[in-house]
Amino acid sequence: MTGPRRVGRFPLAAGVVLATAIALLAAGAWIGLGPAGQPQLPAWSALDTRWGTYLSERQWGTPHESVGGNGWGLGYLDAIRQEYRYGEDGIAGLTDRDGTFNIGWAVWDEKQVRVAERLFGWSNPGGEHGEAIVDRRVFGANTPTSSYASYVLTYPNSSPRYRITFEEARADDRSGVLRATVRNTSDATAPLDLVLKGWFHDPSLDVELRADALVLHGPQSAVALVGQDLDGAQVSDEKGALDANLRGGALSGTGPGHIGALLHHLDLAAGADSQAVFAWAESTDPDAAVARARELLREADATLAVRQAEADGLFRNEVSAHEELYRQALMSLLWSQSLYSWDGASDYDPAWTGKVAADDVLIMPDKWEFPWLATWDSGFQAVTAALIDPQLGADQLRFLSSDRWQQPDGHLPCAEWVMASECPPVFAWSAWRVYQAGAGIGFLEEVYPGLQRLYDYWWRELAVEPDGLFTGGFLGMDNLPRAPGRAQADASAWMAFLARSMAQIADELGLPEGAAYRTDVDRIAAAVNANLWSEAAGFYLDQGERPGQVIRTPSYSGLIPLIAGIVPAERQARLLAALGDESQFLSPYGIRSVSARSVIYEPGYASAPGVNSNWRGPVWMPINYLLVETLDELDPELAATLRQRLVATVEADWQATGRLHEYFDAETGEGLGADGQAGWTALVANLIIEGWPGD
Repeated sequence: MTGPRRVGRFPLAAGVVLATAIALLAAGAWIGLGPAGQPQLPAWSALDTRWGTYLSERQWGTPHESVGGNGWGLGYLDAIRQEYRYGEDGIAGLTDRDGTFNIGWAVWDEKQVRVAERLFGWSNPGGEHGEAIVDRRVFGANTPTSSYASYVLTYPNSSPRYRITFEEARADDRSGVLRATVRNTSDATAPLDLVLKGWFHDPSLDVELRADALVLHGPQSAVALVGQDLDGAQVSDEKGALDANLRGGALSGTGPGHIGALLHHLDLAAGADSQAVFAWAESTDPDAAVARARELLREADATLAVRQAEADGLFRNEVSAHEELYRQALMSLLWSQSLYSWDGASDYDPAWTGKVAADDVLIMPDKWEFPWLATWDSGFQAVTAALIDPQLGADQLRFLSSDRWQQPDGHLPCAEWVMASECPPVFAWSAWRVYQAGAGIGFLEEVYPGLQRLYDYWWRELAVEPDGLFTGGFLGMDNLPRAPGRAQADASAWMAFLARSMAQIADELGLPEGAAYRTDVDRIAAAVNANLWSEAAGFYLDQGERPGQVIRTPSYSGLIPLIAGIVPAERQARLLAALGDESQFLSPYGIRSVSARSVIYEPGYASAPGVNSNWRGPVWMPINYLLVETLDELDPELAATLRQRLVATVEADWQATGRLHEYFDAETGEGLGADGQAGWTALVANLIIEGWPGD
């Protein structure tokens, strides 16, 4: 499986071939200044996207790095020393689109057991409610070209003493600067070792230690990164060498190896601030890269100021309310872009070896907790990404519908952990929305064949009796009661939802099959209404284990028919009443995933340790967003109420924590789950711009 690598709206010039060496230095020279004394920089939008904040925050504890058939087999402590197979991770890092070169920060207060080269958290078996990050970081600004990005780490997590702000700014396509600003928030003088790492994923490549630089020798080019007031440097071929050798504010090690590090040691008085500044540059000539990096270092602060001012103006005046949340949702989504490389091989599920060919910068659901593709997340993320750039949203769907991910039979693997399973087929709706945002008719033409194959796959593999009903298993909603192989309200309604969007796309492309899709909508609607509606419950319910049995859990599953537009008028009132009833679905923070009257309802984390309630009560943004979209037509007053509550929930949580959480406690509004889930929680930006558009 092969395909062109997309780079969104800002592609590399045709014919450019780059593979790199990196130099890390400690010297400086002036760069050119404009009339006002500012660096002469190309506009952020003129930069290409070869370099960006694409470094994953976690590579361990994933199926593609599994050990002994256990997807969590490679744990945090093993990751300190063991080379990864498919990618790299780090703190506030940069990488190129090929994943050849990696730049990231490390910190140590000379008290913790280990140097923090990556963020710490618990894997699923160890966390109280599943996998969970422990280190505290907040994503700040970011731009579509990573022209400027900021990221705040509170360190250490056990007894916070430092607030560290990491910033990066690109001077041009092949160079930039980095700055770490450290504040000692304790009441005593304390040391901190700041380390900037530059390393290769390929251990056969080598790093050279010069008198004033580290040079990482790639196949054809060189990148230089220069630093102020260095207190040591290291080159090693051992992944754990930094953790082993950084002691007492000193660092040593001359190599050979593929991992380089530069040390800046601080002794900070209580309440004091200090900075460490570096610059990097890429060139086909290592000496030229070194020279450019030295040049940039002298004007690093000015470069950062120019890029920060540009970023401060991004996404302004697009909405008339909630502007700061709107901007941060979009910028956090940009932080979620990660280089994702995987060929399907793992000992967790060896059957997928060679069946996918992921090697692209894609938006992940969460840069730490979910550093792997989840397809229905991608469908929603594409719709929000289209607010930034329609082509950014289009690229997510292009990848999913390409032979790099979609299977020849039409199956669209749901996620690394469940490759044989289906996620809800939201992708035609996503494609239509991205097209409406400006992706172009060529985009629809490109993704339509894959959507058609997916549609046919569902009819062929997931249809059940009676005709027009479907099953799908968990369909991305963990912990909801399911009857394997039996008809589901959500699976069946998702197919009507898919058929409706397929009809829109076919009509737009001038294809004759639009009528057939609309006929299928009616066919599915008739089956759902004849077989899955419970008159006693006034709700759509999944079939149970035995014929005639139903799963009596009013949940999101039974709301998908409303979203799909297949509920007869005489039943809409009962569903809308349940939605607007605060003793059932409507909480102060959004629509609950399970009715509060259900015996399985848990509004937040599960009461039992070691498990998670997930979709048994908490508020989830994607289904809520689709409900708002539906209610805008059926009950505008309830739609407005729900929109206001959802935005207020995310805004309050963000203002309190600085984070966009995965889902929310239905009784308190507390953010839960992944704490950097800019993925589909970024749909709050769509809610804002659609509810409070700018002038």
